[in-house]
Amino acid sequence: MDEKFNFNNITALVVDGDRYSTGIVSQILRGFGLNRHFITQKGADAEKMLGAEKFDLLITECVLPDMNAGELVRWIRRHVSQRIRYIPVVMLTGYAHVSNVMAARDSGVNSVVRKPVAPTTLFDHIIWSARMERPFIEADGYVGPCRRFKYGEPAPGLNRRSTDHAADEEAATDAEIQKSEETVS
Repeated sequence: MDEKFNFNNITALVVDGDRYSTGIVSQILRGFGLNRHFITQKGADAEKMLGAEKFDLLITECVLPDMNAGELVRWIRRHVSQRIRYIPVVMLTGYAHVSNVMAARDSGVNSVVRKPVAPTTLFDHIIWSARMERPFIEADGYVGPCRRFKYGEPAPGLNRRSTDHAADEEAATDAEIQKSEETVS
């Protein structure tokens, strides 16, 4: 957290049904200098607020009183307004089991942070979510930041997208042509 970042012009929405948790997150955000943040407890209220106001960041608890936050994130990622669709989303969870993290990732969040949250961890995830230049994917089953960021490029032969297979086949064909030319020479 040695990095300097100006939060003066940033407006955040914090969504969490637990008032104690929102109090802690609010204190952390104020400590960063992010004084313009709004709190709501329900996902439906967050949808209304996102439609009415401009927010630069969404921080949400994984489990909300009226819905799973994954539903909220999917609503955000499929929204017609680009202002809403591309908002960085940091999801907080007290249950960081692999399946929960994968479900959050698959809903379209930028980052998942385990509770209890340390200020340095939240700061790092906010900055990372705002600065990370990940392609935005729009497919039938997924809309959100590219999920392939962790490991960089996939290992050869392990690509799963149809465009990856086409690139592999083209590279293989080029290699075969070059090899046959070398054999003929």
